[in-house]
Amino acid sequence: MRFALIVNPASGRAGAAPDVSAFDRALSSIGVDLTVARTEARGDAIRIAAELAIQADVLGVIGGDGTVHETVNGLMQGAASPIPLVIVPYGAGNDLAHVIDCPKTPEELAAVLDSGVGAKIDVLDFGERLCVNSAGLGFEGQVNRFSQSITSVRGHVRYMVALAKALARFSFFHFKLTTAEGVTVEGDKLLISIGNGIRTGGAFYLTPDAWPDDGLLDACIVEPMGRVRMLRLLPKSFKGNHVASPDVTMLRTESLIIDSDTPYPMHIDGEFIESPAGRRTVTTRRHALRVLCKPGDNELLRNPLEKIL
Repeated sequence: MRFALIVNPASGRAGAAPDVSAFDRALSSIGVDLTVARTEARGDAIRIAAELAIQADVLGVIGGDGTVHETVNGLMQGAASPIPLVIVPYGAGNDLAHVIDCPKTPEELAAVLDSGVGAKIDVLDFGERLCVNSAGLGFEGQVNRFSQSITSVRGHVRYMVALAKALARFSFFHFKLTTAEGVTVEGDKLLISIGNGIRTGGAFYLTPDAWPDDGLLDACIVEPMGRVRMLRLLPKSFKGNHVASPDVTMLRTESLIIDSDTPYPMHIDGEFIESPAGRRTVTTRRHALRVLCKPGDNELLRNPLEKIL
């Protein structure tokens, strides 16, 4: 097996870079031919993944959600049937890896490659970017923008600090949302969270009923509110209980048209974007990405695991 591994040294848990030599030893024990490429700057994983995708049988990535996002975008450039991906979570949130149940150690990675079992998951197409887990518009995008500039703390703490900063200064944005079924939601909104998976930001279950392999996207739409109401609603999202609030609307659809007459902040898989005014169409690419994972039952996937390698 030709296995190519993209490593982001900067996304290490607690600031520690992954020990690639340990992965090399574990994989050589099962006869895997390993190629390692390291990222040095933002955007590197897109280019590297596109290059390695035509040389390898399986592509792996050690990093956080942002590195996974870039890797998938590179892997799927012009590929009707991209090679399988395996994720070793090594970032702050690891939201997609939480759903897929990915290997975390060199030994687990070797076992996953040996078993060849995985899932076929959906990918959300935002036009210029592909999304594998979640995207956030409005307030969620504002929080993400603040988090990009925080370097003194890591993990969930960084997101909470960014949340506090966003609460001190936030805006509402006017959106018109139209589903594939013709359902329309329009008006000023606090945030719109679009989920392929159930979790975002490492702790917030904004789309708690989403399945990454059902061919549909879930959207959580929150009405404008003041800080006090936000602080009451926010803790409920840690378990997905916010969906019962009258201030929250949930949608599920194959595609979503987003119209806005002003620019707005957003993130796609934790990568910040200042979205221009106008129309944006989000579509679902059903079962477009094969992801290897640990064998066994997974209640966060709608379909059973299968042999994909």
